Amino acid sequence: MTIPRPQALLDQLVTATRILVHEGVMDVFGHVALRDPTDPGVFWLARAGAPARLTAGDLLPFDLDGAPLEPTDAALFSERFIHAAVFRADATAQASVHHHAAALMPYCMGGRPLVALSQTGAWMGAEVPLWDSRASFGDTNMLVTDMAQATDLAAALTPGRIVLMRGHGVLVTGTGPEDVVFRCIHACREAETLTAALTLGTVTPLSEGEIALAGTPAPAAVRRGWDHWTARLPGDTTYRKGAQ
Repeated sequence: MTIPRPQALLDQLVTATRILVHEGVMDVFGHVALRDPTDPGVFWLARAGAPARLTAGDLLPFDLDGAPLEPTDAALFSERFIHAAVFRADATAQASVHHHAAALMPYCMGGRPLVALSQTGAWMGAEVPLWDSRASFGDTNMLVTDMAQATDLAAALTPGRIVLMRGHGVLVTGTGPEDVVFRCIHACREAETLTAALTLGTVTPLSEGEIALAGTPAPAAVRRGWDHWTARLPGDTTYRKGAQ
């Protein structure tokens, strides 16, 4: 079975990955997935490899069970099921990112919740949920390696499109590559702000009313962020191909 390659989408996926690497969000183990623009039952994800070296040729199509749709000998991400479960559970999700940003990892340990403090973090909601694999699956190797675990994780996502994973990392979803990159970066910024503010004393989270008024990222702000972050990318300008 050969799936038509949506080249513009694949370029966007590469650009999103490059941005997240360059902005310090994605480490060696992170990955971005985008839903196919013509078939909602298909998503695109890289073969397992270093995100900083990703090219469009590394991207493969998968179904919503996390299975590759074309024969391949390439090593696959064991956590591809996360993206499959996201796209299966939420028809509005067009993008999914799993990462382990250093700014967010302290809030994955269960000692203190991550809360929204500013306009660019309001989309996260009053408190970011923390999913604990042990609650439903007991002791694991701390990876999400099947659809049962991934489905449980995806169910923990709030309307804010983010969930922390206890002792592990973060899952963020979005309505497209620009949207999910905006959310990933500003979740880290919010965590950095909260961590710094706590060293000074108490903090004042956003109220429910403030979250209701500011909780949807403005399309112009999302686009401005994408323009800014692509302009910061070093080297080959092919990395800068974004949404047209």
